[in-house]
Amino acid sequence: MVRLMETEYQRVSRILEEQFLAAVKRRDIAFAIFVEVNRDIPSGLPRPDGTQRIGKASNEYSAALKDVSRAVQRIADFKIRGVVPDELKQDA
Repeated sequence: MVRLMETEYQRVSRILEEQFLAAVKRRDIAFAIFVEVNRDIPSGLPRPDGTQRIGKASNEYSAALKDVSRAVQRIADFKIRGVVPDELKQDA
């Protein structure tokens, strides 16, 4: 079977979509951890180490949300405005 060459547009689009899916997966995992950490505190008043766990889970979830937003913006910039991220540009 002959494999068709991927165009530059297809290559960049594929990479950006893979990065988006990875960001969504990270967000989903971070959210699940955040929910689980909060479930571990039945009284609503965490011990000192619980507060640290909540803070860490919250920070990770926040960072994951930012990654998803960045991935969406990069896809939009590429598909709407034709902006190729610098690290995905190929030398001619």
